[in-house]
Amino acid sequence: MPKDPSATRARLVEAALQSLQAEGFAGTTARSIAARAGVNQALVFYHFGGVDGLLLAALDASASERLGRYETQLAAAASTPEKVEAARRLYREDVDGGHVTVIAELLGASLARPELRPALVARMQPWLELVTGVLREVAGDSPLATLVPIEDVASSLVALYFGLNLLSRLDPANAQADSLFDVMERVSQHLDT
Repeated sequence: MPKDPSATRARLVEAALQSLQAEGFAGTTARSIAARAGVNQALVFYHFGGVDGLLLAALDASASERLGRYETQLAAAASTPEKVEAARRLYREDVDGGHVTVIAELLGASLARPELRPALVARMQPWLELVTGVLREVAGDSPLATLVPIEDVASSLVALYFGLNLLSRLDPANAQADSLFDVMERVSQHLDT
């Protein structure tokens, strides 16, 4: 009986995520992914054209699930402080669930593998759009909306998020994420008044 190609692809994607989280980019090979998935390593190339294609598919799977959670929870937060609290909670989920590791490993890999850069930049676009939308909602018709270039602030926040991801991998105890969220909470108290 032939195996279901979509099931094989899903197993490879999950194995790639696990491998990135456990071994990092340097240890994530076609062989290590295939071993985790319980398939022949040739299937990495057959289904994804190679390890890079599979790792991008794994990032897509992780990011799609996470983006959906961010969209839902940020939309449900009625006030700016609630949005900041939701962002803090979601960021913590990203760290605890290994999503931060996946992003950090692929961003780090793109320094040595420039061919990954355009694909990673393209995958940041939905996050920039989400943050821009939330900032527009928060700013509303307040003076903040005309004083601050929303797109620039959105880019800065996304860059900060990626920077926090990298720092959390280098030095988890001193990544400063909690203190940054504390500052955002204090500032947010003044935005809804």
